[in-house]
Amino acid sequence: MRDETGGATIPLNYSEHGYLSLEGLMGCTMQPYLIRLDTPVPAEQVRAVVRELLSAFPRLRAVVEPGWHMHRLRVLPDGDIVDQLFDIAWRVDAHLDAADRDAMEAEQNLLVNEVVPLERGLLCRFRYVPHARTPVLFMSVHHVLADGRTMFRLLTEIMHRLNGGPPMTEQPLDAPPLLDAVRPAHWWQWPRQMWRSRRHSQALARQLQPLHIQRVGTPWRSLASAHCVKHHILPLRASELRTAARQLGVSVNVLITVMLAETFLARAPQDPAAAAVIRTAIDLRRFYAPEVAARPLWGNHVATFLIVETGRKTLKERAASIKAQQDAAVRRFEQRESFWLYVFYELTPLLGRTLVTRILRNARARADMPQSCHATNVGNAASVMPPDARIRMIELVPAVANLDHLQVVVELDDRIYMPVMWERAEASREDIMAHLQALDATCLRIVRELGMGSEPEAQARRA
Repeated sequence: MRDETGGATIPLNYSEHGYLSLEGLMGCTMQPYLIRLDTPVPAEQVRAVVRELLSAFPRLRAVVEPGWHMHRLRVLPDGDIVDQLFDIAWRVDAHLDAADRDAMEAEQNLLVNEVVPLERGLLCRFRYVPHARTPVLFMSVHHVLADGRTMFRLLTEIMHRLNGGPPMTEQPLDAPPLLDAVRPAHWWQWPRQMWRSRRHSQALARQLQPLHIQRVGTPWRSLASAHCVKHHILPLRASELRTAARQLGVSVNVLITVMLAETFLARAPQDPAAAAVIRTAIDLRRFYAPEVAARPLWGNHVATFLIVETGRKTLKERAASIKAQQDAAVRRFEQRESFWLYVFYELTPLLGRTLVTRILRNARARADMPQSCHATNVGNAASVMPPDARIRMIELVPAVANLDHLQVVVELDDRIYMPVMWERAEASREDIMAHLQALDATCLRIVRELGMGSEPEAQARRA
């Protein structure tokens, strides 16, 4: 729709209202992605491509606009005001050494804690670090504008344009409610599906109640802290993990979840009630009606479900258990049996931002959403580059400000990147380093137990 100033306005879904409500609790939910290129590119060329991105994707020009009771996004006209705001959003950090990985990690830690004005200014930032061989571009976008799928689309546009692709075309604005992706097709199906959906939630709550959920750090504190990012690459190649996954009859994504579960359970080997609870993301775009799912669907269209693992199991038993839980979760979304809470979620914006913030704060303080970590797999980053790319991306490290221990999984050039995000008040850097060392050890142990020999471990040591 159009407002009185002539700018387009977009309604927020409940997830995006949640990100706004989290502002006072945790600061901006920024998503700084580190993008390392394999060849030097003039800063002016990168700047022009990024500025074109704002013209083609109106959502990137949006600011938060308060209404009488709820907020919306208002897209700024693509003109001199956006040019002025982009001068603030763009920066060249020529004083940094792009080849210094510790310096790049430190810069990403600064960006994940950066606060941007919601109602005045662009909700995105771009930092370019020139280098004679491998320059780095940081693209940081507020979560209220984009989820991981949208971020990958933005990366695709950047990489194609840097490689001489055609000019970007302006993208349409759409904002279907998340409820449309999970609700039954017909109103008379609501009572039965709501009852089934609620039954699943109650069974999960009963399952979690007696468990001792293993975590890296201490329980969440009421006071906000700094967000931290730690880069990490698994000691095995993605191709080696695929071989191991095939032996277990699962995907690489399931195998990585097995590794995380085994790592957390190893923290309390003598506790029969010890549990690894891993929150897993699922893209809801495919569950919309076909005519909606065919659209780009920029913004946030992601849900989550829990994987719960307890006790000692063989690798095949653990993998089969996790695969069965994932398949069951997907099946519940397909059969519209995971939607009853979404009815209430869609109503929460009516409560107002202040009350929603208070509810979220109290829920966190009571640990109403217990979990070991949140894991999300954003896929193979090679897909964002044209096949004949002259300028290639050789490293991608996604990050996002998060209240919980978050592990992002991304594949690029046969490597698995698994950066960790957490709140500094919950765990020290030493705690996280110990966890990552344990994760690597679990990774190597699994391939040994699968009879893949000691060669992968030798390769890891050489690397």
